Amino acid sequence: MKLFKKYLSSFVLFQYEKEMYRFQDLSGRKLVLRPEGTAGVVRMFIEKAMASTTLPKKFYYCGPMFRYEKPQKGRLRQFYQLGIENLGSKDVFSDIELITIADTLMKSLKTKKDFYKVLEMSFLNK
Repeated sequence: MKLFKKYLSSFVLFQYEKEMYRFQDLSGRKLVLRPEGTAGVVRMFIEKAMASTTLPKKFYYCGPMFRYEKPQKGRLRQFYQLGIENLGSKDVFSDIELITIADTLMKSLKTKKDFYKVLEMSFLNK
């Protein structure tokens, strides 16, 4: 839980916190199943001091994510998310590159629906 509280803005955290799959293990540790992928990427970027190296840095992730809510049609508690991140660039062409990559991937997978969620979050502006 500390990871998400530390690296997500308060607005984004509020949106995720109500859906986080939280529990306490037998030793009393408070655990959260991964609700999304960006926070882990940002944590690594900050903790490895990558902002002081050549930018931008590009990352991707794919894996199971979990949300705690009443199951609804089309929304499951466990789902897979693919994310691509471009950290440290303010260039509009970086966004175009990410959208192009996502579009190419979705077309190659022959998905029935294309859905892209483009967010700009200022994690590093302190």
